[in-house]
Amino acid sequence: MSKEEESLIEEVDNTSGESLDEKNVNEETSVPLSQYEKIKDDYLRLAAEFDNFKKRTEKEKESISAASVAYFVNSLFPLIDNFDMAMNQEEVSEELETFNNLLTSVLEGLQVEEIGTIGENFDPSMHEAVEHSGEGETQVVETILRKGYLFQGKLIRPAMVKVKSE
Repeated sequence: MSKEEESLIEEVDNTSGESLDEKNVNEETSVPLSQYEKIKDDYLRLAAEFDNFKKRTEKEKESISAASVAYFVNSLFPLIDNFDMAMNQEEVSEELETFNNLLTSVLEGLQVEEIGTIGENFDPSMHEAVEHSGEGETQVVETILRKGYLFQGKLIRPAMVKVKSE
């Protein structure tokens, strides 16, 4: 045999040996179909749980920030009430008007809305009635004693009102 023939035989032997090794590796790494399905199912469940966790923590962050703003606004209510009383005086200074406008713009920026207007129907979920007059079926707000406020559509303080029945 020539050297070329010997090298060809060796190459064939080497490649056949490699394919045997590959078969052994494939047999060792192959997983039964039922076990593969279980692993796949576990992976999908874990991915879904992680996605739910991310959504839940995002909602918690939003609710914590909303609660913080609502708490801050609650602490401002005495200041807001005093500004309202001062603005209802006969003579109001220009500085006081400026501060009141600034306070109003801050509340609007925080998405805080005033509720309670004279003449609207009485709503016990939005109003706190302290006095009632008249006889009738329709209850209407007669006087606003203290303004109420909503924060992002949720009640943070009911309006204190006098109610008149018509």
